Amino acid sequence: MFSVLAGYYKNNEKFRLFTKIIVVWLLSRLVMLIMVQVMNLVADTPHNILYYMNPWDAEWYKEMTEAGYKFPRSTGMANWAFFPLYPMICRAVRIITGGHINTYAIGMMVSNICIIVAVYYAVKLAYLELDKGKYDKKDIENIIIFLMLAGPCAVYYGAMYTEALFTMCVVLCFYNARKRNYMTAGVFAALASATRIVGCTLIVVLLIEMYIDSYKKQEVMSKRILYTVQDIIKDGRKLLSLALCPLGIFVYMTFLKHFCGDAWAFYHVQRAWRTQKLFPVIGVLYKSCTGQLGSMSDVKQINGIILGWFCVFALLLYVIMIARKHYSAGAFGIVALIIPLTSSVMSTLRFIVGSFVIYISITQILLSVRVRSRRIIMVLLAVAEVVCISAWYFWDGLLM
Repeated sequence: MFSVLAGYYKNNEKFRLFTKIIVVWLLSRLVMLIMVQVMNLVADTPHNILYYMNPWDAEWYKEMTEAGYKFPRSTGMANWAFFPLYPMICRAVRIITGGHINTYAIGMMVSNICIIVAVYYAVKLAYLELDKGKYDKKDIENIIIFLMLAGPCAVYYGAMYTEALFTMCVVLCFYNARKRNYMTAGVFAALASATRIVGCTLIVVLLIEMYIDSYKKQEVMSKRILYTVQDIIKDGRKLLSLALCPLGIFVYMTFLKHFCGDAWAFYHVQRAWRTQKLFPVIGVLYKSCTGQLGSMSDVKQINGIILGWFCVFALLLYVIMIARKHYSAGAFGIVALIIPLTSSVMSTLRFIVGSFVIYISITQILLSVRVRSRRIIMVLLAVAEVVCISAWYFWDGLLM
C-alpha cells in the first residue's frame, strides 16, 4: 500500500504538489497549536486557539456571520466597513451545519481551505511568472509553499479574516489572466472586489495581460495601445471580463444604497477608525516613517515607523518586479498598496501580504542566492513567523 502511494506520489505531479502543501500546512498549524500552550503558560491564562487566532476584525466578521449588517455603534463604527463575500460564505457554512459549530471555527475553516487552494495555484502561477529554464521547478514550489504557509505573517491565513479568501481570488485571477482565460479571471476579480475594495483594481492585471497579448501581434510600437483597445472592443469576451472586475463592489454599493441610503457608506465610515487627516500616500508615508503621527502613544508611533518603512520596501520590490518584466504583478502591488496609503499605514502589513504578489518577488530573490544561504534565510523567516504568531496572540497592534 505504501509503495503504491509512494509511486503515485513520485509520478503524479498534482498529487505530489497537493501532498507537499498539506504536510507544510499541517506542520504550520501544529506550531500555532503549540504556541497556544506557550502563551497560556507565559500569560497564565486558560484560552484556546479560537481566542488567540481571532482578534480585532474577526469580532466584526463573527457578528456579520451571525447577524448580518447593522447600523453604527455609539463609537460611529459600523460593520458595513467590511465587504460581504467572506461573511456570506461563513454564514452559508453556519446554516449548513445548523449553527452547531463555533462561528470562529467556521471562519478559520473557510480561511484554511481558501489558503490551501491559493497556495496550489500560486505554485502554478509561479511557474508562469518565473523562468523554469533558469530556476529549478522544485525550488520554486518549495519556496512558494513555505512562504505562504510558514513564512512571516502566514498566521493571517488561519484566522477569521479575509486574507485567505482574497489571496485565493487574486491568485486565481492572475493565473487565469496569464493563461488567457480572461472571462474566468474577470469572475475571480469580481469575487475579490466583493471581498475588499482593492479587488476591483485587478482590472489593471487584465488590461496589462491583454496588452501583452496584443503586443505580440502588432510590431509597430506607436500602434500597440490603439490595437489593444480595438482588440478588446471587437472581442466581446474580453470586454465582458473587464466589466466583471468591479461587479462585486457595485453590487455591495447597491445594497448599501437600499440598506442605509449611502452607496459609499463603506468609505465614509472609515473616519471612525482613521481620525488623522494626512496628505494621501506621500504625506502618510513621510509622517509614518519619521514618527510624526501626532498625539499617538509611543508604541503606535513605533508601529507607524515600522509599517511606513515596510510600505516603502514593498513599493521598491514592486518597482523591481516591473523592471524584471513582471508587469501586471508589480503594477497591481503598487495600486493595491497606494489605495490604503491614501489615509493611513494601519493594517498595511496585512494588505501587502494579502495582495500576494510580494511572494513572487521574494521567491525570485531567494532563488538567486546560493542554496546554503537560502536555507539559512528560510530558517530565519520561519523564526520570524513564530514571532508573528506570538505577536498576533498578544494582540500586537503592529499586525492588526
